[in-house]
Amino acid sequence: MKNILIPIAFLAGIFTFAQAQKDTLKSKEKAIEGVTVTVRKPTIESKVDRTVFNVSNSSILAGNTTWDVLRMTPLVSIDNNDAIKAEGETVTVYINDRKSVFTGKELKEYLKTIPADNLMKIEVITSPSSRYEATGSVINIVLKKRDDEGIKGSVTLNNRQNTKNSQYTNLNLNYHRKSFTQTFIGSYSDNTNVQSNSSLYKVDAENSETYRNSKTIGRYKSPSLSSTSEFELNNKNTVGVILEYYQSNSSSNTDADGLRNVNGLFENSYLQNQNSTGLNRNFGSNIFYKWYDKEKNKILDINLGSNYYGQSSDDYFVKNMVYKSKPDEKQEIGVLTDTENRNYYLKVDYTQPIGKEGGNFEVGGKIDFNNNVIPNSLYGNMLTGLSSGDVFHYEDNISSLYANYSKTFFKKLETRIGLRYEYIDYKIRQDNAGTSRKDSYGKLLPNILLKYSFSDNYDLSLTYNS
Repeated sequence: MKNILIPIAFLAGIFTFAQAQKDTLKSKEKAIEGVTVTVRKPTIESKVDRTVFNVSNSSILAGNTTWDVLRMTPLVSIDNNDAIKAEGETVTVYINDRKSVFTGKELKEYLKTIPADNLMKIEVITSPSSRYEATGSVINIVLKKRDDEGIKGSVTLNNRQNTKNSQYTNLNLNYHRKSFTQTFIGSYSDNTNVQSNSSLYKVDAENSETYRNSKTIGRYKSPSLSSTSEFELNNKNTVGVILEYYQSNSSSNTDADGLRNVNGLFENSYLQNQNSTGLNRNFGSNIFYKWYDKEKNKILDINLGSNYYGQSSDDYFVKNMVYKSKPDEKQEIGVLTDTENRNYYLKVDYTQPIGKEGGNFEVGGKIDFNNNVIPNSLYGNMLTGLSSGDVFHYEDNISSLYANYSKTFFKKLETRIGLRYEYIDYKIRQDNAGTSRKDSYGKLLPNILLKYSFSDNYDLSLTYNS
């Protein structure tokens, strides 16, 4: 009996151990069901024609604006005059694949109104395809698309004290509910700048000394507003409206004086004043329709819009000269300008994959109508030989078509070939001078790009642009 019980006990132990192992595996299976895998794009991606700065999850967004992040973007440099370059070339800035109405200082002020938290990525396109009408490089700023319901916003108040006080205020609101998204950005800045200079120039050959002093006080008041309304008709079709407005009211006053001595004796002196006032206005509107088949990766993008730029200014210059050996002299001249530029456009772009080997085809076109009027008039006592005023007119119609094909071979050789055709019909006229010119011409612009990757760290690129 004892011999029988021992095997039974042994078998019972084996079954108990196996059941414990089975229960353990079940608990492990349940634990595995709760694992979440998160994949993030690298911060910097190098593609065939561009470098992508993925900043959506970066720590640099906190407390910064889009302008601040743009200054940190690889390959991008910005000088003291706010001129943006990529690898030393001038750039055209796009926002969400749409050309920005703003340039120069206006672009800087506008990008400062967009919190960096709204950024998804910045694309620095150093070899633009035939899709882009711009010469040089392209920077495409891509903003995040909201998918969380409700309203979200932020307010920024900034005060800076240098020689004079400056203020900046920004309001950012985002609303999303079901298929509708609304973004509103408003800002106002009141900046005062003071700059003083003093200099002494000595010329030993003449035994002369020239003293110069100047002081400039500039004030700039700049309100801006932008609104983006977007409605998803269904999972493939989206329509929207973009409105952008920027205004800058500026005034600047410069006082300067100078004195020149020769052999320690008075030779001449001057007192100079330059006063400038100006009002700049930018207004852009865009109505867009987008069809996107995510399964087949086909995209149709249609944009209809208009842009307006107006600049009125009054620059007055007066200089009083005092001489040792001839009568005193007063030089006075003023310039009045009132520029108005109007642009109307229609743009269509279509993209789809070709074949099963990763080929991609793009085709599209754009029609632009521009009407620019630049009147100016002069006043003062220095108009000898000059026209007291004139009005310059420039009108053009630019039509363009493009096609691109890109494909990767052997996972290492990336290729792109494109062709763009542009046709321009323009008119130039001056009212008072009575001169005019009318002309038209077309031009083919081929584009070729080859890139071979030896490894993740080394590649060789060849580009051709006409």
